[in-house]
Amino acid sequence: MANTRTRTLLAILLVFAIMLPLGAVGQAEHASVVQNEVSIVDSRGVVVSLPRYPDRIISLSPNITETLFALGIGERLVGRTDYCDYPSETQYIESMGDLFTPSIEKIVSAAPDLVIISNLGQSQTIDAIETAGIPVAFIDEPGTMEGTFRIIEQVGAITGTESQAKKIVLSLQETLEAVESKLSPEVHPTVYYVAGFGEWGDFTATGDTFIHDIIVSAGAVNIAENAVNWSYQLELILANDPDIIILPPMWGSTFEQTRTEFVNHPSYSSLTAVKKDRIITIDSNLMERQGPRSAQAVQQLAQKIVDILR
Repeated sequence: MANTRTRTLLAILLVFAIMLPLGAVGQAEHASVVQNEVSIVDSRGVVVSLPRYPDRIISLSPNITETLFALGIGERLVGRTDYCDYPSETQYIESMGDLFTPSIEKIVSAAPDLVIISNLGQSQTIDAIETAGIPVAFIDEPGTMEGTFRIIEQVGAITGTESQAKKIVLSLQETLEAVESKLSPEVHPTVYYVAGFGEWGDFTATGDTFIHDIIVSAGAVNIAENAVNWSYQLELILANDPDIIILPPMWGSTFEQTRTEFVNHPSYSSLTAVKKDRIITIDSNLMERQGPRSAQAVQQLAQKIVDILR
């Protein structure tokens, strides 16, 4: 039980970290190139200038790592974090450490042309890297699909892959349109996304999260849409009694292990979704990371909802 509680706490902390921005988020612009110099204004409002498009890149955010591979320039990556685990080729790239305290010494030793950080960035990490003379681009956008498109476009702009970025965004838009065309205008089930539960409290994808946007895009109603900061009360879960529970595996556990613990917990056993076995799972990384697989997350969730309501 102690290990389960520890894993649950880690999962909650990681979810909070994923949605914790570095600071005020601005609107980064497309790169401008003057006499081979590449320049963008990143999400801090800071001008990031490079003498040329970067050949050696370190990504300190999983969604940025996925985006670089989707853009076809994974070979330019010379560093990642422990959590950058998709695609599988990332295992061959040296890790710079965890999301919160990556090794500045390793980053400097890798001699990157550019370090890119998204919404997992830490201000002290950026300060330390820039003090070492290495350019940092902080690319973060609001937790919406439109924000996701802009992240991909910004990474494409700073890396000289704008054409491929546009193709990826177009593909995402087409997938989302296909999902929307199949949604029933009459059926809008209520759902509750479990980000943490039990002894440590109840945490969910509130209305200010990217996961909420995915839930809505999949044709469902998030019972926590009016809440903020991932926090929710058990009394509200019971009162709203969602039609469906979305239950990703907790950190270090399988779905079956997580499901068994959830349905057997006295706090949730009275829920209609538990009684009717309307509990679905989905890869939490697919749901949380704003990047090339975000439309796939909507597509999968929409299909799972349709299947469980049959």
